[in-house]
Amino acid sequence: MLPSTKTALLSLTTLLLGTTTSQTIYTGDTLQGYPIISSLDITDVPSNTISRFWLSPASGQGGLPYFLPIFVARGTEESANSGTRLSLSASIHGDELNPVAVVQKIFARLNETGRFPGNSDHGSGKSDEESSAGGLFNGTIIGLPTQNPQGNLLNQRNFFTSASNGFFTNLNRVFPGVTIAEGGGLPDAYAAAIWNGVWGNTSNVDVAVDFRPLWCYADYRLDGVQRLAELLEPDMIKIDPGEPGSIETTWVEAGVPAITVEIGPGNIWNSTLINRTVDYAFRLMEDLVMFGGSSSSGGIVPDLSETYIVTNFSGTAVSYSGWAELDVGVLEEVEEGQVIGRVYNSWGDKLEDLSAAVSGRVLDVLVDPAVEAGTGVATIGYNATASEWYIRVMRSVLSGSRKGIA
Repeated sequence: MLPSTKTALLSLTTLLLGTTTSQTIYTGDTLQGYPIISSLDITDVPSNTISRFWLSPASGQGGLPYFLPIFVARGTEESANSGTRLSLSASIHGDELNPVAVVQKIFARLNETGRFPGNSDHGSGKSDEESSAGGLFNGTIIGLPTQNPQGNLLNQRNFFTSASNGFFTNLNRVFPGVTIAEGGGLPDAYAAAIWNGVWGNTSNVDVAVDFRPLWCYADYRLDGVQRLAELLEPDMIKIDPGEPGSIETTWVEAGVPAITVEIGPGNIWNSTLINRTVDYAFRLMEDLVMFGGSSSSGGIVPDLSETYIVTNFSGTAVSYSGWAELDVGVLEEVEEGQVIGRVYNSWGDKLEDLSAAVSGRVLDVLVDPAVEAGTGVATIGYNATASEWYIRVMRSVLSGSRKGIA
């Protein structure tokens, strides 16, 4: 059944009033065979089952509702309270597509573990008795394979609203959002619907990982965050005080350990990075004792031999418009003052050399050679001095970021 006026009205109510998650609220409609909800409460979702829902967090111009797909992998009945509640979210930016595949593959692999007998008829193919023989799942996972399907549709990083002939908003700067009744605009209310309607204003979540375009932002000041980051075994960890309004920072400010995982460039699927990140999710589940057994805290020893840990980034930008040629690649070591590229004009005459401002490791390089003056062409991760780091953190705290964190 296609979404009815009832769905649009419930979406509008969510935008106006926000939600307080005390039960899963079904609109009565379905989309592609799955129920549409306006609010999620993991305690009344079927146990030992991977369920699928749609949430309509907002409606666009003309009243056309948006829809977000939601997975809920719920373990045993009691584990909704005794086990860990984990959120795995992806594609808050519409051009970040590797994370979409990561969440999809995590739930496909969960369905093959035999720990969700409620899905045995269309999952592993095993009977309920065979499925439960290996042990049931201890906890709950909420998965959002895309939080910005409108951005996916437009091949656009940001969220589009049509007011004033069109405006793009970075959704990862407006969390936890503001409802319409509280004075928020559509993007703010959209974020509030996810924060309250899916995550229950933290009541549905103990630990959170937001997948983005393999390196990691992590605020080590909150207990549990360093462990999340190290289990990832990424190419680079940036110890970072966060960005106000981002999903990760909003979780951390609420006392929920969370990290941002960047999974390669936008608009592509990189199988190597995707598979590494899926493996990380299962290491994390094991570390959180979601596969049962006794506490294994400290049991997994992350391999950080290839991980570069930094506190700062330095960008190299061009001073002239033209054509940029880079000599360095991702994860290469560079020294301060090293020439890493050059810019040419249309005749092939060199306009300038590009040099590294610091010693460190290359995080990313621009692949499009056509550049405009001021364009960043490379990012280098490096470690600031203790005094530089202290000043940066204090500025962040005084500006209101990471409130309440020691």
